[in-house]
Amino acid sequence: MSKSTFSILIFTVLLLCIYFTTITVKYAHIGIGVEETLNNQFEIINVAPKGAAEYLGIKKGDIVLNINGKMPKEHQSVIKYNLIEQANEIIVERNGEIFKYNVQAHFYKDQFILHIITPFFVLLLSFLFSAFLFKYKRNEKVTLILILLFQTYGISFFAGAASARTEPLAQFIAISTLLVIPLLLLHFFILYFQKYNMKFVRFNLVKNLYISNTLILLLSLLFLLFPFYNILFSIIKMFVLLMFVINTCCCIYIFGSGFIKNRKSIYSPLFKIITLGIFISFFPFIMFYAIPTFIFKQELISGEVAFLFTYFLPLTFVYLVSTNQFLDINFYIKRIYYYSLLSITPSLLFIIVGAILLDDVPVLRWVQIFVAVYLFFILVFYIKEELDYRLRGNLFSEKYNLQSSIYQFVAFLSREKSKKVIEQYFVNEIKAILGLKNIALLEYDKEVDSLILVNGDSWDYEKGLLQTHLSLFFGKNFFGELQLLNTISYLIVAENKKKITVLVLGRKKNFTAFNLDEKEWLKTISYYMNVSYQNLQMIEDLIEELENIKTKDDAPSWVLKMLFNIEEKERKRLSTDLHDSALQEQLLLYRKLSGILEKYNFDSIAKQELDFINEGLLDVIHEIRETCNELMPPFLKETGIVGSLENLFKKVQLRTNLVIDFVADRNFIDSISDEITLALYRVVQELTNNAEKHSNASKVSIYLTSEYDHIILKYKDDGEGMAGESAPAFNGRLGIYGIRERVRSVNGNIEFSNLKDSSGLQIVIEIPLDKENPIIIVG
Repeated sequence: MSKSTFSILIFTVLLLCIYFTTITVKYAHIGIGVEETLNNQFEIINVAPKGAAEYLGIKKGDIVLNINGKMPKEHQSVIKYNLIEQANEIIVERNGEIFKYNVQAHFYKDQFILHIITPFFVLLLSFLFSAFLFKYKRNEKVTLILILLFQTYGISFFAGAASARTEPLAQFIAISTLLVIPLLLLHFFILYFQKYNMKFVRFNLVKNLYISNTLILLLSLLFLLFPFYNILFSIIKMFVLLMFVINTCCCIYIFGSGFIKNRKSIYSPLFKIITLGIFISFFPFIMFYAIPTFIFKQELISGEVAFLFTYFLPLTFVYLVSTNQFLDINFYIKRIYYYSLLSITPSLLFIIVGAILLDDVPVLRWVQIFVAVYLFFILVFYIKEELDYRLRGNLFSEKYNLQSSIYQFVAFLSREKSKKVIEQYFVNEIKAILGLKNIALLEYDKEVDSLILVNGDSWDYEKGLLQTHLSLFFGKNFFGELQLLNTISYLIVAENKKKITVLVLGRKKNFTAFNLDEKEWLKTISYYMNVSYQNLQMIEDLIEELENIKTKDDAPSWVLKMLFNIEEKERKRLSTDLHDSALQEQLLLYRKLSGILEKYNFDSIAKQELDFINEGLLDVIHEIRETCNELMPPFLKETGIVGSLENLFKKVQLRTNLVIDFVADRNFIDSISDEITLALYRVVQELTNNAEKHSNASKVSIYLTSEYDHIILKYKDDGEGMAGESAPAFNGRLGIYGIRERVRSVNGNIEFSNLKDSSGLQIVIEIPLDKENPIIIVG
């Protein structure tokens, strides 16, 4: 949609709304329906609620004698609609008496709200939402339909207010908007589901609906343009309402069938949101206005109020278009079902009591009251749930404290690894929260039938009875369920093949029994403790297994990879700690000492000593920085393996006499995974350390290249070489052993060999690349 098209649309809607507002301001909505009797008199058969006639005291059954100084059959709204509107003076006869009423063109309270305030806010929202869509979603196909839909809603309320005053253009616009809204709905979703590659609805159905609605609109236009009599007005009104019901039912059927078809797919929440939006939007209008008008010739709620609900539909569309993440609609639907069932009983009781106490209330009025009370109770239940959630800390402080305790306990478990500390916290927390005199955590050994105190208090209780109870009811005590045993209570916290961990609870200090909330809290916190026991046991078993594997030469690569990952994380943590704590403190001391040396004059000996300390601090700062860089190489990801190795070699050559000849083949593309990059860096780092400290080498040559799906690193030095002919001779040296294991952790292969003249070491490393990240060699 272009900017000019959008501006023209908004301007046109605004002009029509201004025109309809002038009609609304000029004439009050009277709301009188009349019918010509056999003796050619016009009897009032209906007085609309909230209309001017109701405020003036005009009643059903009155005989209309004169309208604006003319006979009723000469008044235009009576001729065409059997309605009395746009009248200034009405004379009626009631029980032989003549009454004259002057209808002033001023706002009655309810009319002012429904016909001026409400349309204004709806139009304002329509403009705002349309502007939002045009600004942020103008390139999407569905945006045009949504903007048209919003403007249809915006103009419909103004047209409805003027239509109630029998203004012809307003009536046509009101009929058009009523019929067009469901069609725009279908059109919107045809386009919306295209991006999901879903066939939403058959085109023939939409085509037939367009044709049917167009015929109804043409019939309405003919009635409004030509002087047809009022008998046709009732027929057209019924046709319009019937067509609207058909349109809406088609929408509900299409979305309902779509929901059934996709209820187990990923689109289920989408269809639920759409179906719920349609239901909330159109159900009140159909059930409380359209159908009662068909059956009883009287609505349960006014058309204006019923139509307000339909504005929920475009808001649903805005939500669908503007968000990428849907709310959990199942959560809200289940609550609608639940609160709807809960609300039936109190609503019926209210109506029954009212019917007993009050007489002369029409059945239709009781139906209206029931609907209002029913919806009110549903709303009350929703509000109560929300208030319970927000005010639970004040209203249910004890329960909230129990829940808060669980949160704190889980947070504690996530950061604590010591079994003894966890047991101590567990026992103290339960004792403090429940206000117990005594508590004990025991271990029951199944094999020797004995109880051992693990944590907590030691006091005089039926220990033998508990031991007997555990042995007799072994396997029958439900986990976490509180068991009563004379003066104590106990529950099972954890269990394995050999032992049962039992929590024994003494009496509460206030001598009260455990309530339901406390029992449920005990069960929950015991469950978390059980999970903690299992995790700690799994960790112990894993550590033991890893220790066994580590002593073998054929440890799986995944184990090595995991161990090296853990090692790198610890290196990173230690580097960060050194940088953020020790280094910063040393820098602070260095700056303070430098400032003191500049500010004060010391004697030569003291100044010399302070300068010496100052230089020492600077050396320490340099050493800490170097240590941090070795623990976690800076810019490894940014510069790649080649750049990082070049920086490493520069530092090594600055501090040693070692000559390093490094060549990276021109075919080598530095686009390998972080894991392989780090492994290569650590291997070369260890090789240079070995050459510097152990092999007495003076020159090192390193060549890095790649061949299709492998990286190849060739190392050569002029040092002492290997003592034997095979790599296992180096297993006793941690550096060389670590190099071999590091290469194996990335599924690589390493070969050690002495040079032919036995005056140096040669190493060839091959590391396969991941299949999803191969290196492409360009010639």
